[in-house]
Order: sequence, then C-alpha cells, then structure tokens
Amino acid sequence: MIVRMKKIILITQSKDIDSTLESVRRLGLLHVEHENAPSGENIAALKEKLNRVSKTTAVLPDIKNQAAADNREDSLIDEITGLLDGKETLTEELQILKRDIETWKEWGNFNPGLIEDLESKKIWIRLCKVSVQEMKNIPEGAVLETIFRKGNIVYCAVISRKEIELPFETLALPEMGMEEMLFEKKKHEKRLVEIEKRFLEIAAYKNALHNYENYLASLIEFSEVAEGSGRFEKLSYIKGYSPIDKVNLIEAAASKEKWGVLVNDPGENDTPPTLIKNPKWVKIIKPMFDIIGTIPGYGEVDISLHFLIFFSIFFGMLIGDAGYGLTYFLMALIAQKKFKAMKDKSIFFLTYVLASCAIIWGLLTGVFFGPHAWLKPMMPYFSDTTNVQAFCFLIGAVQLSVAHIWKILRKFPSLKALSDVGWICILWAAYFLAKSLILNFEFPGFMKWIFIAGSGLVILFTSPAKNIFAGIGAGLGDFLLKLVNSFADIVSYIRLFAVGLAGVAIANAFNQIAAGIGAGSILNGLLSGFVLFSGHTLNLGLGILSILVHGVRLNVLEFSGHMDMEWSGVEYAPFRKRD
Repeated sequence: MIVRMKKIILITQSKDIDSTLESVRRLGLLHVEHENAPSGENIAALKEKLNRVSKTTAVLPDIKNQAAADNREDSLIDEITGLLDGKETLTEELQILKRDIETWKEWGNFNPGLIEDLESKKIWIRLCKVSVQEMKNIPEGAVLETIFRKGNIVYCAVISRKEIELPFETLALPEMGMEEMLFEKKKHEKRLVEIEKRFLEIAAYKNALHNYENYLASLIEFSEVAEGSGRFEKLSYIKGYSPIDKVNLIEAAASKEKWGVLVNDPGENDTPPTLIKNPKWVKIIKPMFDIIGTIPGYGEVDISLHFLIFFSIFFGMLIGDAGYGLTYFLMALIAQKKFKAMKDKSIFFLTYVLASCAIIWGLLTGVFFGPHAWLKPMMPYFSDTTNVQAFCFLIGAVQLSVAHIWKILRKFPSLKALSDVGWICILWAAYFLAKSLILNFEFPGFMKWIFIAGSGLVILFTSPAKNIFAGIGAGLGDFLLKLVNSFADIVSYIRLFAVGLAGVAIANAFNQIAAGIGAGSILNGLLSGFVLFSGHTLNLGLGILSILVHGVRLNVLEFSGHMDMEWSGVEYAPFRKRD
C-alpha cells in the first residue's frame, strides 16, 4: 500500500541553517522539496568532480586487497584521468599505425624523408598504382620500377630528373618508414601495458575512491538542500514530506532543537513522494518495478499484489515449459548460494515463484524441454490451441475488469462509478466478440443487451453535469475514443498463447534436429548434445526477453491504461546520512 504523507515545513534562523540541516539529515525522515532552484558555482564544481570520480572508478578492476587512500583521493583521480587521456591518445595512434603498416608492408622498408630530400638533387620519385594497360602511358623521361603486383595492378616507383605530371594515381608518402612504424607500434603497445598495470596498482584504492564518491554525493545533496531552502528576512525554512507515522519524531526533534514546525496534509497542487509498504511475500515483486523504473504517483494505487499475481501467470504461459522453469529455479538457487551476502534476496524469491508457474503450466500442457510423446499433459483441455487462446482472452477480460472494479471503489459513492460498471459490461462483450470473430465461438445473444446497457452507463455517467447535454457529450466522446481500444486490449492477450507456442516450437525444432543426428557414435552424440544445449540455451534467453517485452507490457500498458495510471510517482528518498 502507499503510505500517507504529511507536508512539513521546518523554520529556523538563517544563521543556524547548516546545523539545522545536519540535524535533519541525522534524523533521516524528511523528503526535501526545494523551495528555490539549488544552483551555484560550488555545486557545479562538486558535480564536475563527482563526475570525474565516477568515470575513474569505473575503469578500475575489482581486486580483493584494498588499501586506505590516506587523503590522496584527488591526486589519484588526477593520475587516473591523465592515464585515461593517454590511453585514448595511444589507442587512436596505434590504430593509425596498424592501418599504415597494413597499407605499406608490401612496399618494403624505405625512408620517406630521403625520397623528399632527393628533390633538392633534381631527382623525383613518385609511388604509384598503375594498371597494366596504363604502363604504356609513362611520360618521356620517367622510369617505372615495379615494387610488387596484385592482379592487374602494378605498384611501382616512377623516377624522373624533373617534376612530371603523371597520368595515373600517385600515393602520398607515409610520415615514417616501415622500421620506424614497427618501432612506434611496439612502443605504444608497451606503454598501454604499463598503463593497464598502473590501473591494477591503483585498483587497491577502489573502495576508498567509492567512499570518496559517496562523500561528494552527500556533500552535493547537503549543498543543494541548503541552496534550495526558502528564506524570509532572517529566517530560513525547509519544506518536505514525511510518512504520517514518523511525524511525531520530527515534532519531537523540532521541540528539542527549537525549530518552528508546520504540519499539514498535502494539497491538490503538491507532489508528495511515494512510499510503498507491503508484506514480505508481496515485496518480492519490487525488483521488477526497479528494472522497468516505474513507481505509482502518490494519488494513484499500489498494484504490487495484482502485478505479482498476473505477472506470475504471464511468466508461466510465456515460458510454457516445465524444463525451462526448472532450469530458472536451479539457476536462482545457485545464484542465491553464490551471493548469499546480499541483504535483499527478493529477486531470488521472485524467480522461484515465476519458475514454479512455468513448471506448473508446462506440466499442465505436457511440455518439458519441448513436447514429447512420453509426456502426457495433466490437463488435456489445454492441448487444444483454441482453448488456450480462449483462456488468454478470459485472463484479459478478468484483469481489465479488476482495473475498473478498483476505479469503482475509488469513485464510490459518486455517480461516476457507474461509468466503470459500463466499461466492465463492454469488456465482457468484447471478450465474447473476440471468441466469436477469432475462434468461431457462438456470440451469446444476451451479450448485445449487456453491451447496450454498458454503453448507456458510460455515455450518461462518465462526466455527469448539471447540463445533461454537456455530460452526455463528454461521455459519448470518451465512449467513442475507448471502445475500439477495449476490444484491441482483450485481443492483445493472445500474445500469451502466440509467444508461448513459438517457444515450444523452437524447442521442438532443436529436439528434432538432435534426434535426426542421433547418438550412433561418439561424434554424433557430441553433436546432438551441442545442438540440444545451444538450442535450449538460446530459447531460455529468448524467454526472458519475451517476459520483459510482453509480460510487463500487459501490466504496465493494457491494465494500467484501464486504471488511468500514469506512473508519475517520485520515490520517497529522505534527506539522510549516506553510508
């Protein structure tokens, strides 16, 4: 659920603002909202330094043995920055050298400087590419000396006692000879190795640099809160939000520190942060919200439980294979054992739930690393693709109806709630229409009356007003805009069947290929094993991709669209001390 917030304003004397902020930060309960834009040269300089630190620590490898930086963080950062610039320059120059070596290696070792010096002695040498046909066009007074030949093209040196305009392509001399190129290449490669070695040495201070990074981030946050505080004559004030159950702690601190404090409910124009609190078994869905980067607005609804239930169903149907589900389950077990030091193990428990759903659906449909004759489905009803598609439409109708039931509860006792009753009627009419048009089921006659009744409720009660015609006009507009979408959203759930079927077909194809190769010999057995391993590994990866594309979409777009959710929330992030 979304925790209720209180709007809080703390008032102090301007001369005490820093000590007040330090106390507020130690308290760690106030989500600060800036009254003024937090800007200034000091903040800009700190952000630039933080950016440099982030870039430098990112290039350092992870090593076990860490050391204290002894206040040398800035000098280390300067050194790493210099090494990075040097590495970038060396890498670019090395690429040019390798390209030139490849271009000129067949010309042999020559000194471009000596060729240029010969011009002062009235000897001109030009390096050229000449086709066999063009060789007869050599100007008088020029001598052509072949260096090497590739097919119909002759690479040569044209020598003359005076500067002559040549009727074929001439090549610009390189800046250095082959021997010097090879020497410079070796020198650059040696320097790059030295830079990487130095990076490895500096990596002993990576944790110290991370701590320095956190310190700078904390300093920036403190400076931004100070600059963003409101001011009135000799007073300064900090505005923010706190969970309703923590307000008493802030009031106690205000009494102790002699601050002025105002506590109010957030107004319509305020934007409180969103803090979600759920039981542990529901909180396991949080990693998925973190991955997609969504959080409901303060005035919206927490759909964590709903998301967990339907996302688990979607996962099972999209993966559609008990063998794959078992693989995901075992991978999560191994990962949890390897990363047992992780404090938040939600991602592992979420994987167990999702994998279990894939195992259950695979057993119901008789699929274990693809379909097999020896494995019979536990529920033969789902062996018929028509039944599975109808089941997909049913899931869509149920989930989207839940969205409108939620809206009814929020709008009640307003008459506007009746418009969502109307949309539920329309959704179920769309469900039967989809079955009729796509799956050739008979459309029930009574559903047309339910559709008509639902349409009337939507038109009449979407926006009831004193002027009945204005209200009907608004309702009719909403009805026409969303009617087709409601049908399309129900049909959209067929992706659960289509993607799941595609995964089963891919698994079956690799099984058939491996069976065709057989295991009559060691070589055939190894080849069959390779086909099975690579094919099912590919399918496992595609399965995860399908979950992120389709499983998330049905919850975040189709369902949330019917809920009128904008996911416009700002996560509750109190001003507090950093570790």
